[in-house]
Amino acid sequence: MKIMTKENTFSVVTADGTAGVFLKPARLTEVLSYFQPDRSFSIALAKVGHALRSLNETIDSDCRIDWVPLDSPAGRLARQATLILILTRAAAERAPGLRLIVDHSIGRGRGLYCELRPAPLFQPWTVRQIRKRMAEIIGKAEPVEPVVLTEAELNAFLEQRGETAAWHPVPGTGPAVLYRSGGVMEYLGMPLLHETSAVGVFDLVPWKKGMILRFPDGEGREPLPPFIPDRRLFRVFQEFGEWEAIQGVETARDLNRIAADGGVSDLIKIAESLHEKKIAFLADRIQRRRKRIVFIAGPSSSGKTTFTKRLNIQLRVNGLRPLMVSMDDYFLNRDRTPLGEDGRPDYESVTALDVPRLCADLAALLEGRAVRLPRYDFLTGKGTDGPETRLVPEQPVLIEGLHGMNDAVSAGLSRKKIFRIYDSALTQLNLTDRLRVSTSDIRFMRRMVRDAQFRNHTAADSLAAWPLVRRGEDRYIFPFQENADAVFNSALLYEPGVLRVFAEPLLSSIPKEHPEYPEAGRLLGLLLSFTAIPADEVPRTSILREFIGGSGFKY
Repeated sequence: MKIMTKENTFSVVTADGTAGVFLKPARLTEVLSYFQPDRSFSIALAKVGHALRSLNETIDSDCRIDWVPLDSPAGRLARQATLILILTRAAAERAPGLRLIVDHSIGRGRGLYCELRPAPLFQPWTVRQIRKRMAEIIGKAEPVEPVVLTEAELNAFLEQRGETAAWHPVPGTGPAVLYRSGGVMEYLGMPLLHETSAVGVFDLVPWKKGMILRFPDGEGREPLPPFIPDRRLFRVFQEFGEWEAIQGVETARDLNRIAADGGVSDLIKIAESLHEKKIAFLADRIQRRRKRIVFIAGPSSSGKTTFTKRLNIQLRVNGLRPLMVSMDDYFLNRDRTPLGEDGRPDYESVTALDVPRLCADLAALLEGRAVRLPRYDFLTGKGTDGPETRLVPEQPVLIEGLHGMNDAVSAGLSRKKIFRIYDSALTQLNLTDRLRVSTSDIRFMRRMVRDAQFRNHTAADSLAAWPLVRRGEDRYIFPFQENADAVFNSALLYEPGVLRVFAEPLLSSIPKEHPEYPEAGRLLGLLLSFTAIPADEVPRTSILREFIGGSGFKY
């Protein structure tokens, strides 16, 4: 037995103040077993000092450790990334020679759509063989080993595979860490779980031309819920991906090449024209079908307000004069706001609205009666009556709000008169074949930039609030998105480069000591993958202007 001395030991303090002394070096799994032997199965990562680390890494100096649960946002990302590594290995072993692409989220964010290219001849059979191999790898509880590379070594590794090191390590954070399972090594932009069995339950099912990798929300021991495919959103993702391919932009590398060649100006015009064409098409559809009540809803920072204003203009081009209504004006007085599970006001619940009044007002307007629409004062937390309003024949009502897809806000109205538009930024860019730019990351950076510009919020404020925003979306938006009659994709092909200009200094301002520093570093790594694009040529009517400023619309 090795004698412990001051020279060959180091001390660890955890978040609850518990301390321990360990021989140098010690694997983080050993440290975890010492401090929390009963919870080791529910811990995903360790935050050592200011950095997230895999439990398979070793430490050898005095430090503070915070354990990161599997059911935390970082834990869920680590599980997804680990499953992608296992999928990559199983595909390489059961479908050698084929290119695996991790494409986009599907199924309310609880799955990833992936493709093998070229598509195998017997695709369902191939997917089943890959799933079987994944289950074997997970069942053996094999280690997921970290491999440290310099940025130059990472570039060489990916170039050898015909890919690009699009995701750059953030300056000052040290070398890149890849992860190996069996004979496969991947760079996935964040630490992974320490062994294959830690991912818990999973599924891999054939879908369309590819397959869907499914994963749980919690600790991974509970059965997966029934899979609900978002067929309409899937079609929008696929359509946007095909349009990107036509423009020659499928990865960050492609966008950076266009920026270097001076083609960004044309790309901005093309992307904005596509938006205008889609909005004009929706206006024509609403008029042709004589829809009177148009609900616009979607998750945070999808650009719903600007979209609604642009749809209003297109309807006016068609000779209509829509009435604009904000669902937020129907908030109950603040002292009547329902409380959430945490005892705090839950402003995102549909019960925070005066739904009976909303339904009654819409019914009265359709009948041609005069209505005093409310106006909500967010400073006082109280509503007041606005001026008397009456619709003229054929005049539509545009209603923007969180709950527009929920049937509760249209109770008693004829479904034939209603048109619902789901608005979201369905991003379709990849950094490498297995490393995608997620829709939620783009929406968050939009929100962070807007909140810094117009609401005096810091980047740390926005990062801390984001999990609560996502929780509200999971409860009040995503379950109803299939009620939409149409989907508008507010993503813009060029926007990551523009967002970098505004978001990079915000994320860089977060100090290492701050709890949100690891997530800020992950997002900063994403931004550094894109060449900065000045906002000069972004039109004043662009949805992006809602977030970066300089819009021609009033909000």
